[in-house]
Amino acid sequence: MTDQQFQQIYPGWGRTEAEADAAAHPEKLGGSSGGDGGGTSVDDILNSAISAMTALVPKPVTPYDEVNPFFFDEELARRASTAEYTPYYNEMLSDYVTKVETTKSRSEEDMNRTLEQLEAGKEYYMGTQRRLLDRAVKNVNEGYAGRGLFFAGARPKDIGELEKEYDADKQNYLTDYKYQKTGTKLQNQRGLDTLNTEQETYTRDTEREKKYAIEGGVLQRQGEVRDEYEASRQKYYDNANYGGLYS
Repeated sequence: MTDQQFQQIYPGWGRTEAEADAAAHPEKLGGSSGGDGGGTSVDDILNSAISAMTALVPKPVTPYDEVNPFFFDEELARRASTAEYTPYYNEMLSDYVTKVETTKSRSEEDMNRTLEQLEAGKEYYMGTQRRLLDRAVKNVNEGYAGRGLFFAGARPKDIGELEKEYDADKQNYLTDYKYQKTGTKLQNQRGLDTLNTEQETYTRDTEREKKYAIEGGVLQRQGEVRDEYEASRQKYYDNANYGGLYS
């Protein structure tokens, strides 16, 4: 059926309906249902109608994965995630280390101050005790001399007793001094060991959290790219199914 026939015989009709009607009633076009009369044949009309209907059938859509394969640059995402989270966790770790170092420094200062006090106490004690011994020995000598017994055998014995007592007291004091000095150093060292252990644990945990955060950032970026990809896929099929049909 020509365009002129369509416009003259089927005004207001859709092309598909007109083709189908013309196939069923060839006489409308001036032809007949049989014979080899002039004009458009029934086969031509049918073929034309079939062609028109076939044109309306959507062509197979090429899968979107073939047109636009999914791609995610994991290395780029990892660099971006690392750049995002590393400063935060490094700052946390730096602040903690600064706090630990400050505590260590103060602990060292406290220990040295205590040791200085112990040393000063020792010097004072040793000097005081020495002076007391010297005074006691002088008193003994003066006492014996006043009685005319300076060269008596009892004087050296009394002085010996004083010196023996002095040595015993001095030894007791030095033993206690060494104990306190050792205890002070040991307490400080134990505190440092505890701080070092806590710092190692904190560093390990912080590094682990940073690693998890970076991995989470990579997965988040992958999810965002996947969402965009799926939205693009849906739009692609929508255009193929509807835009192609009515275009």
